[in-house]
Amino acid sequence: MSLFVNLLAAFAVLLPTLTGAAAVELGGSASDVVKKDRKAEYAAADKARGIKRANAPCIVWSDANVPTRAVLLCIHGLGLHKDTYEAFGKRMQALGIATYAIDVRGFGDFMASKGHKTCDFDGCLSDVRRSLIAIRRANPNKPVFLLGESMGGAIALRVTAMYPELIDGLISSVPAGDRFKQGRSSWKVAIKYLKNKDKPFNVGESVIEQATQKPELREAWSKDPVARMDLSPKELMQFQMFMNQNHKSAKLITAKPVLIVQGCEDKLVKPEGTVELYNKLSTPDREIVLIPNAEHLIFEENQFNDEVITKVAGWIDNHISASSANQIK
Repeated sequence: MSLFVNLLAAFAVLLPTLTGAAAVELGGSASDVVKKDRKAEYAAADKARGIKRANAPCIVWSDANVPTRAVLLCIHGLGLHKDTYEAFGKRMQALGIATYAIDVRGFGDFMASKGHKTCDFDGCLSDVRRSLIAIRRANPNKPVFLLGESMGGAIALRVTAMYPELIDGLISSVPAGDRFKQGRSSWKVAIKYLKNKDKPFNVGESVIEQATQKPELREAWSKDPVARMDLSPKELMQFQMFMNQNHKSAKLITAKPVLIVQGCEDKLVKPEGTVELYNKLSTPDREIVLIPNAEHLIFEENQFNDEVITKVAGWIDNHISASSANQIK
């Protein structure tokens, strides 16, 4: 009983803290995109939460020989990084969809950035917002869509709920926080938190084993020098608390078009959790696609197929004509 009480105490201590450059630098003013009162509101919110400003490391895939008809910003999953979208970005650029991807704080090139080497979800939300503003400024009169996978899918969901004026549509892949073997892993993290909440430990083996049954992907993922799978108990608890807010975020999305994607063979995130999250969306313009034979990753690490590309490109096309991306009100 005392262990259980101590675990609850650990969660109670942590809970108040959980609210809440590679190729391109996404910085600079965006006064032509967002009205001054909104800029002031953004700045005040960041200051109130103690967020340190950072330019998220970013990469873009865009073909000067192909007219750009839409823009996509991609957010990666836990432990991964922006470059995992390379194959997907190249396919999209060939279709006239310029594709950007950024690193989440604590991952990718952020690991070499002083003060940003650990997970910071409030900071990440600020980074995505600022990236969207800069992307709009660089691509005037083009609709901008937000795509995220796994943790990135949850981040994209939250950003859409918080800043709907900055995007024209959301594509969220496997965003649910309901995972297989979740109880076992939660106890492990909680016990390690009590011992030393800031001491990282490797979660890569268990995550990768559940995420894919493909030997070649397991090997590539585990040997990726930029991937980060050593996470502290505090970071993992922050991650889970962030994911637990998904339903609230979904309810707040009232008007933006949303495409939810889930692999039917996902052994990490429960497909029924994603379906439940889809049902929480308030927007009438929503669609869910279940991909047969797909595992956890769909857009990252070149795990998509031609049908996925056709579906995403078609969905974006269907929402370009209805978009009012050139006028943020």
